[in-house]
Amino acid sequence: MAGGSYGGFISLEYALAYPDRVEAIMLRDTAADGSNLEIAFENARNQDRIDINWENFNRYWTGQMRDDADLKQCWSEMIGLYDHDYDPERSARAVEEGSYRHEAHNWCFQHNWDNYDLKDRLGTISAPTLVTVGRHDWITPVSCSQTIADLVPNSELVIFEESGHSPQKEEYERFQQVIRDFMRRLVPVGARA
Repeated sequence: MAGGSYGGFISLEYALAYPDRVEAIMLRDTAADGSNLEIAFENARNQDRIDINWENFNRYWTGQMRDDADLKQCWSEMIGLYDHDYDPERSARAVEEGSYRHEAHNWCFQHNWDNYDLKDRLGTISAPTLVTVGRHDWITPVSCSQTIADLVPNSELVIFEESGHSPQKEEYERFQQVIRDFMRRLVPVGARA
């Protein structure tokens, strides 16, 4: 299983529900519970990179998006928080390339978020687990990944020093190497899958 950010939440849920179907787990910038939002709000308040429309920011994180266009607009207002080196043009392109489903977004934060806490179950994961995170991730900071690495018995933590929330983009070559090395240790080159 592999997942980043909210996809990491889903990957962990799947690994816990179906341990016999998971040989390894790769996580990127994710968390074991919802406490990261408290940290993220504090990080957002203390930054000077972008101006934040706090009404939209709060609606976004509480699942109060009115439609897909509203979700896209709110995302465009906060995307500047995510990269280590903010590039407004690159961020604008990313917004345009995104897919927006406000119903799914709202459901996640209205129904799933308050119940999301896997910490007491992570010790049961036996699959080798790679936990990766950008040093400057404002939304799921290193402490969230450290918690996962501390609780999953057969895990390793890799921190990307020049990345925010997306080391798979910001430190592409190193990220690919870390993933490949992890996979090669599990299935050595030349071995049959």
